[in-house]
Amino acid sequence: MLIEYKKLLKNKNFFLSFFALMLLVGISVLIGVKEHNEEYSLTERIYHQHYDEHIVKDVLSFVSPHKQWLGFTNNFASELYYLLFPLLISIALVDSIYRERKSGYQHFIFMRMDRWKYYTAKFATTFLTAFFMFVLPLCLGVVLVNLYTNHWDYTAFANSYKGLVHGTIYLPDTVFKGDIRSLFSDLLSISPYLYAAVFYIIGGLFASAYVCMGLAFSMFIKNYYLLIFSPQIIYTSIWFLAVDKPALAPFFFISPISGIEGVSMTIMVTEFLLQILLTFIIYLIGMKKHEDVL
Repeated sequence: MLIEYKKLLKNKNFFLSFFALMLLVGISVLIGVKEHNEEYSLTERIYHQHYDEHIVKDVLSFVSPHKQWLGFTNNFASELYYLLFPLLISIALVDSIYRERKSGYQHFIFMRMDRWKYYTAKFATTFLTAFFMFVLPLCLGVVLVNLYTNHWDYTAFANSYKGLVHGTIYLPDTVFKGDIRSLFSDLLSISPYLYAAVFYIIGGLFASAYVCMGLAFSMFIKNYYLLIFSPQIIYTSIWFLAVDKPALAPFFFISPISGIEGVSMTIMVTEFLLQILLTFIIYLIGMKKHEDVL
């Protein structure tokens, strides 16, 4: 795998891909911080006119900067990140076997390395790299939002959220009822960091699954551009096919902001395992197809 990472660091598409992801993160952070500051000032001004300090404090705890982390906000850059990540990550990773087979480098590799070890290293490297390419920019987005808002401790929000869920906190209107999450709500009542971590990991696993499926397709698809777009095509196709049942589309459930009814861990785990199983089958068939390559 070390050899694969050395190849990756020499691939300009890897840096192009990572730059595109980071650009979306940067734009989302700038928009999110601006929206948070405006919302906080407006909420503070309105509620101070009609309610006492204790109620205002509880209300303001819900105007939390973590709602501007990527995946928590619906600004266009955050949504683009969650919409285009299969394509943006694929640019760096899915064509590694395709390029080495087309250039003839694969012949040289197979004279020095067992082909099973070669394909295993390719798959493992792609899976791990795709995971971290999805997750690390999101984590940096969290740091940047916290840095620009100078807010790191979310204990007040967690306590207020717990009170909202259990009905032990008084809020002057019902608008904050929309903050209650049906999935992993207990984690959000402990800390938004834990809640975000779970969804970012889930998103990273699905990113790895889509990109590895593209890697598997690379042993059959001869058109470079179709290969690069194949994970994105699958991702968006599921979105369109599940228009009547959005709880089945990863686009709607890998994001922390998801409020889609019917989403469950059962759906997430089942879809991920089915996708990985299908990817393994396609990958093994591709290995079989190219076993005569020397």
